[in-house]
Amino acid sequence: MEVVEPIKTAEEPVVVQLKQVPVLAIQPTGEEVELAQVVTPPPAQTQTAEADPGTRKLPATASPLPLIALFGLIALGGALTLRFTERHTL
Repeated sequence: MEVVEPIKTAEEPVVVQLKQVPVLAIQPTGEEVELAQVVTPPPAQTQTAEADPGTRKLPATASPLPLIALFGLIALGGALTLRFTERHTL
């Protein structure tokens, strides 16, 4: 089956036909088998308290050290500015 124009909805005949066609896998020997025999399904998801979108938070891995360093640089800059203005105003 060849699709010649873009598919816009899931109800188009090409999509309906593709949903009804069985999907098979081919063994190296050439034998056709069902896809479920070859591919293992993904594990079932279990609901936990952490998986609830309302209670999920990122772990607190950041350190306040860069903020402390920034405040120190601002204080140093302020002190140097005061010293410079004091020397030039007298």
